[in-house]
Amino acid sequence: MKYFATGIVHPERAAVSFSKVGMKIEGGGEVVVQCDASQLTVSLDVPSLDGWIAAHITAEDIANIIVGALGFSLGCGYTVEIVQITEEDGTPHVFGVRPRGESPNEHLGFDPHIPTFNAAYRLAGRDVFFRLSVRDYLNAMTDTKDCATYCFRAIEGIKSSFNSWEDMHKALGTDRSEITELVKNYADPVRHGNWVSAPITNSKIRWKMLAITKNVLDKYLQYAGEYT
Repeated sequence: MKYFATGIVHPERAAVSFSKVGMKIEGGGEVVVQCDASQLTVSLDVPSLDGWIAAHITAEDIANIIVGALGFSLGCGYTVEIVQITEEDGTPHVFGVRPRGESPNEHLGFDPHIPTFNAAYRLAGRDVFFRLSVRDYLNAMTDTKDCATYCFRAIEGIKSSFNSWEDMHKALGTDRSEITELVKNYADPVRHGNWVSAPITNSKIRWKMLAITKNVLDKYLQYAGEYT
């Protein structure tokens, strides 16, 4: 299948530019990336791609390889964001920052959100464990490759505010086996630098990771007594 992706190299103000760079894909196909004034374009001609979500992940992977090599060579901290995938027939798909569940109306937000916003900013202002755990949780939402790592680090950050995992589970009513099975087991290989042994995830698995992490953070917020 052929797809066309557009995106941004951050920070956009760096005005990163490079001419076409092609990369052959294992199993057949080619991806071509180019950039002008930090505006990325990625052309994908990869028969094995089974949909636009897979195209998004592949486009981001290849763009990260090339932009990462450029940043490494220049000593610059560039990052990549793929914003849109266009199918061969012209159908566009824009990627936001709010993950969705199995139904379009299923999301990770709180309803109403203002009480949680007020409680979260109060606790984040005085509790470094919560503050940095929220940062990791938000990074997990938009990083398909490191979703498990960010989720587990967020949960582990909350654990660090207690004496042990047992103390955390007792205080918050969290489930150790659930966290281990659906988050830790996926995160451990990557956390230890063993990328080739990392289990493959999909959108449903990542959704479960995010939902578990949200639940731990919310329980900690309630435990801290910041909801009024």
